[in-house]
Amino acid sequence: MRSFSTICLCMVLVLGTGCATIIRGSTQNIPVQTAPGAVSFDVGGFTYTTPTTLELERKNEYVLEFSKDGYESSQIRISKHISGGYIIMDALLTGLLGVVVDAVTGAWYNLKPESITVSLSKISSVPGPDDIEISINRGEGSDELEVTSSVPEVYVRVIPVQ
Repeated sequence: MRSFSTICLCMVLVLGTGCATIIRGSTQNIPVQTAPGAVSFDVGGFTYTTPTTLELERKNEYVLEFSKDGYESSQIRISKHISGGYIIMDALLTGLLGVVVDAVTGAWYNLKPESITVSLSKISSVPGPDDIEISINRGEGSDELEVTSSVPEVYVRVIPVQ
């Protein structure tokens, strides 16, 4: 009697789930890396920081929005693609019930790309310091002006207004 119960339980488990759900589950891990590192990105209303690995439901599609101060933002789309082999296995091994389970859970989908590496472009800027102080001094007993900057490589040209 005990072996009959065990067999019935196994049949319920096999027939009550789809092949894809049993073999690989309804989620997929997607590793995400960026250059530079420590870039924040949003997906599905949550914010993450790279590097990280996302555990995403196979039944959905996603848009990842990357941003970091001083860099141009970027977007990557993750799409779902159906894996036909699991549909055939469901139909042959589990019948309609397995097809329904895998369709509802999305287990027969693959998410692509399977890993993400994003390089953000630095926003173009003029090389050099952010602040430069300019001082103008009049020499004693002279009509000449002395112009200096806080950065030695910066040259100032003074043009008289006519």
